[in-house]
Amino acid sequence: MRAALISALSLPVAALAQDQEEAQPELSENTSEGLEKLRPMLDAKDWTGAITLVNTLLAKAGPDSYDTAFLSDTLGKLYLQKGEYDKAVPPMEAALRLSERHPKFFRASTVQDMRYYLAQIYYQNSSAVKNPAQQLQGFSKANAFLELWLANSKRPNSESLQQDAVLFHAMLLYNMAVINPEKIDTSILAKAEAEVDRGLHMSAHPKENLYTLLLAICQQKNDYVRASEILELLVHQYPNKKEYWSQLVSVYLNLAQDKNEDKSREYNIRGIITIERAQALGFMKSPKENYNLVGVYFNVGQFGHATELLYSGLKSGAIDSEQKNWELLAYSYQQVDKPAQAIEVLKEASKLFPASGQLDYQIAQIYYGISKSEDAYRALNSAVAKDHLDKPGTVFGFLAYVSFELTKYEEALAAAEKALTYPDSKNDTQLPKLRQAVIDAIKDRELQKAHTEALQKA
Repeated sequence: MRAALISALSLPVAALAQDQEEAQPELSENTSEGLEKLRPMLDAKDWTGAITLVNTLLAKAGPDSYDTAFLSDTLGKLYLQKGEYDKAVPPMEAALRLSERHPKFFRASTVQDMRYYLAQIYYQNSSAVKNPAQQLQGFSKANAFLELWLANSKRPNSESLQQDAVLFHAMLLYNMAVINPEKIDTSILAKAEAEVDRGLHMSAHPKENLYTLLLAICQQKNDYVRASEILELLVHQYPNKKEYWSQLVSVYLNLAQDKNEDKSREYNIRGIITIERAQALGFMKSPKENYNLVGVYFNVGQFGHATELLYSGLKSGAIDSEQKNWELLAYSYQQVDKPAQAIEVLKEASKLFPASGQLDYQIAQIYYGISKSEDAYRALNSAVAKDHLDKPGTVFGFLAYVSFELTKYEEALAAAEKALTYPDSKNDTQLPKLRQAVIDAIKDRELQKAHTEALQKA
């Protein structure tokens, strides 16, 4: 929002000579003679020489004279031509002060030009300042000059110029309002919004920047509903600008956080439709954006379609082939009651991430859920052999339980004791009970064995 506006400051060289002819008062003979040397310098674009000449003439002019006013104005314009905008400020302000005391010194258009240039210079200089208090001071000066320009802009200007001025004023007010992000000045922000609305009603084809500034204002106000309306208009008018599509999706997903389930679903669906509209134009097709689309389908309960998109994306590379994404795919198959496919997906992922025991642990959980304890047992042994587990204590505990169920008591006891050595099992109150149950089962088995042997000997 603080882009430089100084590009509009360049002036026709002829303007420096025309003012002398058009101004009502007359220059002194000394100044007139001196300015005869200015034309060749202007033609040669010798700005340094021209500035030196004007400064020499200024030193001899009366402080309250027309000569000083005219030369100050000329000096300011020369600094603008040279690109030294800071140095243009003092002489222009001096010329303005004299014009206030002597209204006939300059044409109204010349005074208006000085006000507009000073507003632009103060705005650009202040945009680069880091200190908020100094920045606000500079913006305030810029605003003072610009509001004078707006108040005295009596003659009809071109539609483009009028919109530029209103946009400039709105941008300036916006930046004044948000200098302190922790404490937005809502009254100034409201003025900025009013200026934008004025600009939007000035033409059948408003400038794009008016819409983007209004969007920024809505975001500052947390008015995401209106922000979505503005972005819908922008993607309609500028369909080839990817950033508007991305912003619109972001706004819809933000609105989808609504606690009202119907509203949440509505905005999630709008988010899905917007992503697919953008993709039809060739945008929003990065792996991350494809993954986000899958996530939104999950949000609206479309597990089947989300699973299809995720699977095809992982296979084609449209979605990053990361372990967590394969795990999500397996979870997706479970949600649509397809445990066999979930297991196959995890096995496929195990080939891509052979060091991960976590994948085998998840396979074991699914096997156990469909009453295949032997398969779960083998998957758990593979998991603990590979390691790289999120919660190793939990995995060893599960192995202990499954082994106990399969009457593999020694393995169950070893797994239970191993599980108890990990921090994530410290609060598991069932694990010590399982260990004791295994010990008791081993004792019972040994007693039964001894009893059987005794009977055989008898």
